[in-house]
Amino acid sequence: MKVLGNVNINGENKQLRVEKEGDLYKYILENEVVGVFDPDVMADTLIVFRENTIENELSDQIRDEITQVIETVGKEEILKTESEKEQEENIYDRQMGYQKAIGTEEKSKKPEKEDIDKKKDKKQEEPKKGRKQKIENTTGDIQIKQEVDMGTMATDMDSLGEKLEKAGKIKGSDEKGGKLGIVESDELDNLRDENGKRLEGHSSRYETVVITNKTGKDGKPIVRALDLENDTQEGTNPTEQNYQVDQNKNKSLEKGDVLTRLRVQGEETIAIENDQYGEEKVYHSSDKTIGGNGIEGNHSLDKQLETSDSKNPVEGMDEQTQKLSQEYQDGYRSVEASYQEAKQHENAQEEPCDEMEQEDMDGNPNTSKHNHVDDTVALLMKNDEIADKFTEREVREMVEKAWNNKDSEKTLEEFQKDVQEEIEADAENMRGERGM
Repeated sequence: MKVLGNVNINGENKQLRVEKEGDLYKYILENEVVGVFDPDVMADTLIVFRENTIENELSDQIRDEITQVIETVGKEEILKTESEKEQEENIYDRQMGYQKAIGTEEKSKKPEKEDIDKKKDKKQEEPKKGRKQKIENTTGDIQIKQEVDMGTMATDMDSLGEKLEKAGKIKGSDEKGGKLGIVESDELDNLRDENGKRLEGHSSRYETVVITNKTGKDGKPIVRALDLENDTQEGTNPTEQNYQVDQNKNKSLEKGDVLTRLRVQGEETIAIENDQYGEEKVYHSSDKTIGGNGIEGNHSLDKQLETSDSKNPVEGMDEQTQKLSQEYQDGYRSVEASYQEAKQHENAQEEPCDEMEQEDMDGNPNTSKHNHVDDTVALLMKNDEIADKFTEREVREMVEKAWNNKDSEKTLEEFQKDVQEEIEADAENMRGERGM
């Protein structure tokens, strides 16, 4: 076990240590394992944090401090085993003893790094006795509820596999060319880590695994738990209703909850929802709202991904769907702007209208599918006071003018109420002018 340094948590310094267990390195904060590092799998990613550690989830500040301590110590120092350190010390002690024995006056110094590396290389060349058998987890050990091909486009630029690779969650062609698997959380109990110890499921309903292109001894694909952490902003069972774009024939737009939301990196998430027919829908959201301009914040814009049970009628993503996940050099199309545009088509109960389509929430007000002018005119012409004073054409002109100048934060119901009051007032002022 090696002490790496101290991490400040709420004004209190806690000791961070690293301990090697088999081929796995465990990072321990005080007496709690906060993350792991597998040099064969994680490469340059020096730590993958575990959830349910400090106050359910590590805060970003604590995570950053832990990462900084680890990077300061350095990968080479962390990878040194106790035996290798002892070997260096023994070489140093033997040299010191030899110098004393021959009475040399040369200043003692530690052995050159090259000499130690040669001894280490020689040791590595020797056959390892009693090496434990490599643990293999396959689809035969776990029940996969849903699959998403890693080649499925998450945005107009990157596939799901490319997104996970950039986030450091998967590595190599075997994983990138495989599939994302959705499993019940307690199914992880059927998988084992490198040391043969059973994994543990988390508090979320669903978890994710990567189904690789490699097969195990049982002839079935090898799987590895991705251990994506729960999205702390929306919780294990999110209550915030988010807009969801379903990849079906009608490209329907709904507003609802999901059972599990897992963070890929930053504000990017993968969400899993139970369909009414028992299937699991999988969504990708590139970003969240930031809480400005009347939006409470932490809303995701979920776009359904094609799964083994939910096939898209088109290859990849069509042009309409791309509008909701379009990338630019300066980031994604604003989720905030999309929510603001969609909110105009909500009623007082914050429910979107049935006619709403993707153009009505693509973040671009110039691409609206409909503007509710027809609905508003029909509603106002049922008002006897308005119908007695104005023709339908006159009402339409007034509604269109009001719509073009309306406050972007107003919902449809608020707009209709305001424009009705304005036209009623005009009708009152005209009393007596048309046959009265």
